[in-house]
Amino acid sequence: MFGIGVHIGPKMLMHRKGHLLLLVSAIGFSVLIMFLQIGFFHGINDSQAHIAGLLNADMVVLDWRRTHLNNWWRMGRIRLAQLRAIAGVAEVVPLYKGIMDLENPNTKQLRRIGAYAFPPESAPFHLPDFAEKAQRLKVPGTVLFDLRSRDIYGPVATRETLILNGNRFSVAGYVSIGPNLINDGIVLLGEGSWLAHTRGLRPIMALVRLEKSVSSSKVKQRIMQRLPDVAVFTPEELYDREVAYTTKVAPMGTIFGAGLIIGLIIGLVICYQILFNEITDHIPQYAVLMAMGYSRGFLVRVILEEAFLLSVFGFVPGLLSAAAVYRVIRDMTGLRMLLTPEQTSFIFLLTVIMCLVAGLLALRRVLRIDPAQLY
Repeated sequence: MFGIGVHIGPKMLMHRKGHLLLLVSAIGFSVLIMFLQIGFFHGINDSQAHIAGLLNADMVVLDWRRTHLNNWWRMGRIRLAQLRAIAGVAEVVPLYKGIMDLENPNTKQLRRIGAYAFPPESAPFHLPDFAEKAQRLKVPGTVLFDLRSRDIYGPVATRETLILNGNRFSVAGYVSIGPNLINDGIVLLGEGSWLAHTRGLRPIMALVRLEKSVSSSKVKQRIMQRLPDVAVFTPEELYDREVAYTTKVAPMGTIFGAGLIIGLIIGLVICYQILFNEITDHIPQYAVLMAMGYSRGFLVRVILEEAFLLSVFGFVPGLLSAAAVYRVIRDMTGLRMLLTPEQTSFIFLLTVIMCLVAGLLALRRVLRIDPAQLY
């Protein structure tokens, strides 16, 4: 490793197993900090934009003033007919959104919950078995409840009815969507039930499905020309726009973005202190090696080998701890705290780089060694 013929680094680390365990625990803690920061950062972004990624459409049309998905600018219903008249458009699905009051049966408190409504036959979301579940919403006064909603609504999974806005609704089934920073939960209604029990007559967006073999760019151009007061996105573009808004504009995204950077700095400082102390403890051994004729370059390679091994040894417990903490946070908050391969690879690479950089910073002590100090 690192071109070393004699592997002294592992032997020096293994010589004091209790001390090695302490070093690995400290680096594992810094790895856990980085995982938590990047987990919160992506978890909040993914939770805020998750609904956009679920949309079953080729294009999504919004009011041009709607800069993010929790903005309440609505579209006029006439826009639905105008969209259907554009060449290349096969279907236009209105999607309604609002806030309803759900009564907790245990406490009798009213809790706000996000609500989406749509024509039941349209299946506007990519969810397991959703087309069949959505058909149940044709029955007036029925809802689908999001099982990942937070616990403030009481034991919904065991109930047959819900009280929404003072009206009784039957629970026709369950879906899995998840809350975000704005909504603690979600219910889905059919368009008929929505229009009968709310004042939200205008949709929040229109889902556009295109005819086969039609150029989406040309259809988008036609929409923009005929309806200049709308914005047009693919679901992927809408998802990316929401993430960008949360990251760059929303205060919470800025806070966790700064937290991610601070977490990396903390990790670097911890790694530096660990390696500096490790090098200081082995100054006599390094001096002996130099007295035996080994070059300073050899000692540099030994220390970098130690740094690399510590990064690997420390990453494993940090990863396992992060997986456990992610699960706890996910269960408690409903946020999409996911340990993805991309994030895992990124944190591992950062851990290796931080340990190597910390080793290089701590090397100055070794480069000043004088073998004569042994005598």
